[in-house]
Amino acid sequence: MMMKLALPLLTVPMVLMAPTGAASGQMAAPTGLSVIAPRDLTVKAGGGQLGFDDATMAQFRERVATNAEVRRSWRAVLADADTMLGQTPAAITGHPRRITEQAEPLILAYRMTGEARYAAKLRDILFMMAGVENWVTDAPLLRRDPPWNSDLQMGTTAEMFGLIYSNIRDTLSPAEREQLIASFMQRGVQPVFNDWIDGRRRIHTLDTMGHNWWAHIVFGTGAGLIGVARDAPEALRYLDRLDQAGSEWWAFAGNRLESKIATFGAQGAFSESVNYAELAVGTYLNYRIAWQETFEQAPAAIPLLPNAVDFLIHNLYPASTGPYSVNFGDGGHQKSYARTAANMWLTGDRQPRYLWYVNAFAGAGDLRRQPRYLAHLPLASEEGGKGEMPDLPTWLWDRDMGWATMRSSWAQDATMLAVRSGFTWNHNHADAGSFVLYHHGKPLLIDSGNSSYATPEYDSYYRQGIAHNVATFNGRNEPEAHTYSGSHLTGALPHMLVGGGMRYLMADATGPTSAYFERNFRHFLWLDDGVILVYDDLLAREPGQFAFQLHAEGTVQRRGTSLHVENGGARVEVRPIYPTSLPDAGLPTDYPENVRLTTLQGYKDHAPQERTTFYRFEPAELAQRQKLITAILPEEVGPAVELERLAGPNMIGVRVRAGERVTEVYMNLTADGSVKHRNSIATVMGWETDAYMVAVTYSATGTIERLLLANGSYLRRDGEVWLDSLSKRYLIGSFTGPQPEYWVQGQDNTALTLRLPGQAAQVTVNGATLHPDTGGDTIRLRCC
Repeated sequence: MMMKLALPLLTVPMVLMAPTGAASGQMAAPTGLSVIAPRDLTVKAGGGQLGFDDATMAQFRERVATNAEVRRSWRAVLADADTMLGQTPAAITGHPRRITEQAEPLILAYRMTGEARYAAKLRDILFMMAGVENWVTDAPLLRRDPPWNSDLQMGTTAEMFGLIYSNIRDTLSPAEREQLIASFMQRGVQPVFNDWIDGRRRIHTLDTMGHNWWAHIVFGTGAGLIGVARDAPEALRYLDRLDQAGSEWWAFAGNRLESKIATFGAQGAFSESVNYAELAVGTYLNYRIAWQETFEQAPAAIPLLPNAVDFLIHNLYPASTGPYSVNFGDGGHQKSYARTAANMWLTGDRQPRYLWYVNAFAGAGDLRRQPRYLAHLPLASEEGGKGEMPDLPTWLWDRDMGWATMRSSWAQDATMLAVRSGFTWNHNHADAGSFVLYHHGKPLLIDSGNSSYATPEYDSYYRQGIAHNVATFNGRNEPEAHTYSGSHLTGALPHMLVGGGMRYLMADATGPTSAYFERNFRHFLWLDDGVILVYDDLLAREPGQFAFQLHAEGTVQRRGTSLHVENGGARVEVRPIYPTSLPDAGLPTDYPENVRLTTLQGYKDHAPQERTTFYRFEPAELAQRQKLITAILPEEVGPAVELERLAGPNMIGVRVRAGERVTEVYMNLTADGSVKHRNSIATVMGWETDAYMVAVTYSATGTIERLLLANGSYLRRDGEVWLDSLSKRYLIGSFTGPQPEYWVQGQDNTALTLRLPGQAAQVTVNGATLHPDTGGDTIRLRCC
């Protein structure tokens, strides 16, 4: 059956810009104007069973016949379906107003066996829903002014309604189809469009509620509309408008006045953390798959989609005892987000890393045992079912969202560091500058997580700065109101460099903490796979008590000058270096000049009834300006490490000795904003520079193997120029390979000079190979 319907919709996007030389009070002629023409959506010929079409069922029957594990899984699904035959529709769905994924065993059973009893039970579920007057399950929403006539659950209910309808359509009479569709339009579609899309009655906007609610409700309803589209020409009008609206949701750029950020960052990070990225993107993909199965025309192009899925992958920590997901904000530390990766694979983008991600959650909760995915995805025992380790970089830097991850490798039980410094609101906690560390298969330095949204601790503790690994001033970090009103001045991760065995990341938490801090910069320098140095550069509005705050998982003990954390055999040492160490012996009162270790009480993740201990390293003196250097040492990584505190004129730092290699890290104290109109010139350990931070690694013979420079315009030593740039740069250089390699950030399309040790014949800069052809020891180029 082929159906076409012209969609009479006129939408005119407008961009108004003030022209150069325009008269006062006049606007420029609109640019970029176009009329969005209605599309003729054409339904594909064929059966139209969403998720369980004839071709899929034929392949599944072959898999059942040839693979014992698939056969066992199918029999388990069939047993569930048989059990449901003796239950009422409400018992199957769990609520008379809901249709959930619990109905899927009945769908697969019917499509595999063709037995009418399974279709009859599914028919009963649809007619139960058709007889419910209102589909809202969150009843208080109906009492709001104006009432909210759709809730989060309606996205799932609508999607499942369409899924069931499309798969038992052949058992329904024309009158039954008409009755069911009329009810679906009245109870499911119209309330959603009236609340979220249709300007004649709409009460929501992307600027206020355009996050996971918008996506789950709207795209779930879209999937349901697709399921009934063969018998409902009016569904095509709704779907064309919905697809356009969905593109705007993906591209929403934020609202300065409303203190609302964009929906996604350029690298795919979602505005509401990992957990709600899965809900929003996973539901969108359900809708996209249904569209591809039903229409000849492609859905709207979403360029960010692959990055949004890879965002989940970058935030997975694979461990031999089971995977973890980075749990900044609201979410679950060991919750599976495999649906989104599986759905991306089902769109036809068959990247092996998607199945690798799904397989990471193999076990009792393996998504591939669920009927819809069992029919499509190979199990681990089948060819390709385990996927392949990601071919992605071992780091993610989403500058737009203030979200970064770094790992020693993609292998299980590696070391992983994640940092967040972005937007505070709703599901995003007050955690600007916070970090977490996984090592040897366990979480060690952790985020406190969250609890039920109804508990008082959720808002008073879990969402506040006290629950995160941040710098504090007089025990404070961000105003508590930010979790409701939003941090108008957001945090940022403005610079990140990875190369030569060095990983550098800058976090600027000043904006959201500006009620207490005038300067709140945190720098992470991870050397090889071992030492992580954290440098806090802090300035408050008045003198007070600064602190480095730390939450840990496992057994925590003070040993000498360090705090040692052990969790299931994984260990990390955390050691204050500057302004002083912890006292090595005696009572704290014997060493009043040293950093103090204080303990406080918090709450366990998802268990506010259980108390935990967390920690602060506090300098002895009250101050208005403070520098803190803290070393994080994942144990059993590489050669034994020795740390030595460095100090000199206008400089503090750390000497890191690992085997025969030595890395010296210098922080230039004249570059902390206290000097204006004069450059931050310093000579540190023989290096002349104006850089904020310099790190240099020397071999056993004293050869310079690599260096890092943060925010510097020149670096000189013994009359030789290593960097020359009129504007300040961030740079890593590595000199141990066959040719020098540089990674550079800074002002675009400007000149800089880089050193070529040994008069190299070529040099690599940001991945591009250049041939100096100068015969000298430097290269001058436009860059970065």
